[in-house]
Amino acid sequence: MAPKRQKKTKHPKNEKHRSRFAKRSKIEIAPVKEALLEEQPEIEIEKTAPAQQPIAPAPPLKKEAEIVLDQKQAVTTKKEIKKKATTQDSTVILLFQDEDKKFLASPQIISGKRHEPIKFRFKDFDGYNLIRVDGFTSDFVLPYAAITFTYRKKDAGNIWIFCQDIDDRRFLQKPTFIKGKVGDEFSLSSPAIRNYTLLRARGLTHGIFTYDQQAVTYFYRRDSWKDVDYTPHYLKFKQSLPCLDAPEGQVTDVILAKDTIWQTFETITTDNDQRWYCLGGSIWIKYDAELMTMLDKKPAVISEQDTLEIDLPHSIDLRHNAMIDFIPDGELVLYDKPFGQKVGLIKNGQIVTLTGRIKVDGMLWFEVNGLGWTIREYLNLDP
Repeated sequence: MAPKRQKKTKHPKNEKHRSRFAKRSKIEIAPVKEALLEEQPEIEIEKTAPAQQPIAPAPPLKKEAEIVLDQKQAVTTKKEIKKKATTQDSTVILLFQDEDKKFLASPQIISGKRHEPIKFRFKDFDGYNLIRVDGFTSDFVLPYAAITFTYRKKDAGNIWIFCQDIDDRRFLQKPTFIKGKVGDEFSLSSPAIRNYTLLRARGLTHGIFTYDQQAVTYFYRRDSWKDVDYTPHYLKFKQSLPCLDAPEGQVTDVILAKDTIWQTFETITTDNDQRWYCLGGSIWIKYDAELMTMLDKKPAVISEQDTLEIDLPHSIDLRHNAMIDFIPDGELVLYDKPFGQKVGLIKNGQIVTLTGRIKVDGMLWFEVNGLGWTIREYLNLDP
């Protein structure tokens, strides 16, 4: 049987030893605690110090130095730019064009220094108005730049178109006109008129628009007139006959006396082979062998008894310029009085001065240069 383990008993000596240790510990712990408490603020300062490192004074000093350096470089750069500006470093080209982008003049090149004013004048072109400026600048700014001036053509004078019967001078339709720009070309075509054939035109049918108005007159003849002849003939009337105002026209108050001899100025042959003779102006007679005789030659003498006696009113004096408008390359006969005898010839297209006017049976007669008389239909009163 194993012996019982004896219960340990506290030794008084050990108690005394522990008691001394405990007392010494109390003495040592208190100062340590106080030391720890006294040193704690220093520990907190050390812990917060790293958070202030990003705003340490050293980095700002470095940035300020860089800024100062940049400012010095900027000053140096400005000095270099100013030094370079002493020579031309900018070019501007001036372009002058119309609305279709066609150049009106050679481009103009201007060179200068940047930031200095550009000196030039706006150009004027005859027949054009300036309507737009693109890329405008008053100073040299870029190394290269362009200023474009766009012009529009001015309106030209109208070109009036008249259509007229060449025989009775009656207008066949209302006058029309065309518009254009100064300097533009024009080309006209004659209007088609029913029952009429175009014979000729007076005025420019091809040309250039100008500031002035222009006029073109187209002359037509009836389709039923198959032949027209200006060879003079002489008719002697076997009896008194009334006259018409046109071939197949209306009867007038003019009566051709029996046994009088009249010169013809125009002969119309119609498509039914009738012959009509113009005795001057709007006096027409249809040929009838039973009523008149065609003389083979010009009579040697035409007495006063052989002419139509008409009481003429007093002539009105005037001074007015006109142009002879007879037939191309022809000559117009002048008479000593209305329905009188031939006294001379004058070329077609000649400018004359009208010195007198008489109205007889609805027909206007004018005295030409004081030399002889002709009817209104053979004169252009606004040449």
